[in-house]
Amino acid sequence: MLNDAEKVKEWFSHDLFVQGIGAQIVELSQEKTVVKATVLPAHQNANGYAQGGMLYTVADYAFALHANYLHGPTVTQGGRVQYLIPVKVGEELTFTATETAHAGHNTVSEVAVKNNAGEIVCVCNFNGFVR
Repeated sequence: MLNDAEKVKEWFSHDLFVQGIGAQIVELSQEKTVVKATVLPAHQNANGYAQGGMLYTVADYAFALHANYLHGPTVTQGGRVQYLIPVKVGEELTFTATETAHAGHNTVSEVAVKNNAGEIVCVCNFNGFVR
């Protein structure tokens, strides 16, 4: 069990993909994990909004941080995203992961993604396998 915020941060500091996206850990606790990321021009899709894959990736990162903090080595088994509001380049997003269920080797979390105005722009649900 990692259950030490500094150990989890060190473990994930080697994730070059997330570093490239620019996601930053704001809070890592038993109750929740909060990650922030600004939508960059490189994250823009053909419609001029944030690429859904960028939102999903950072949400998955928030889930991974939270699950590994709570339970030790955990891998994502599946995830679902529901997009609600398009996000413009330049907006800073807040990704908040909270665990909703845990049984045996399974953990389930929800990640709510909010924009600058505090509106929920998408909600992601993840389940992971705790090794």
